[in-house]
This record gives sequence, structure tokens and C-alpha cells, in this order.
Amino acid sequence: MYYSGIDQHKRDCMITTYDADGHRVKQQRVPNSRDRLRRYFTEFTGPHQAVVESTGFWYWLADLLEELGVELTLAHATRLKAIAAAKVKTDRLDSDLLAQLLRADLIPAAHRPGHSCVYSARSVAIGSLMAPRRAGT
Repeated sequence: MYYSGIDQHKRDCMITTYDADGHRVKQQRVPNSRDRLRRYFTEFTGPHQAVVESTGFWYWLADLLEELGVELTLAHATRLKAIAAAKVKTDRLDSDLLAQLLRADLIPAAHRPGHSCVYSARSVAIGSLMAPRRAGT
């Protein structure tokens, strides 16, 4: 079993992966490209779990990881901060801590809406952003 902590940002992700024995096997910054992320995760054979905080960019990542057979846990950002409060925060430390908490089964999970809810909400949000343009303002 592998456990990956993903600190996701708009342009890239910092990913740290541990094996079942608790050895860190890889840590890398990966651009938010389906091909590059696919390359990262296909290096590992066998069962794989990953965790990402519930920010605004996780939807497409969940779809990709599902295609790859990686089980994704969506972490509740507020509850996670209560567990993992740190004075020093870096992307490397954040992804490392996420992976270790996942391995220890200590991730406070957030509700993960189904595909239809996610894509309906995104369509409404995009439509509301476009509304002023359609109205001529």
C-alpha cells in the first residue's frame, strides 16, 4: 500500500508518497497536467491511497485518480488545521504531513459530493460569472 499527500495549488502539486512501512519513497513538485500526474502515480504498483485538502481545484484531480485506481480522501481543511497546526508551513512539509496522517488513518474527511452535484454547481458558477457579459455590462 502507498499513501500520498497532495498539497495542491493552481499550477502545481507537491506530492509526498510513503510505503506501508512508513518509508518516504518519493517527494516531487508536479505540474497540474493530467499526463505529468499520471506519470507520477503510475510509478507505484499495488494499492494506493491519496489525500488532498478540500480546496477549489480537487474535482479534476479526483477524476484522474479514480481512472488510475487511486483511492482519494478529501480532507476537511478546517478540521485538518486543528490537527496539524504548525508554525513553519511549506508545501513539502504540508504534503509530507498529509501522507503521514493518511497512513495513520487520522485524516478528518470532508463530504465529497457526487459527480452530478459537482458539475452542476460548476456550471451555475460559470454561468453567474458570465451573466454580466451577456447583459452587456
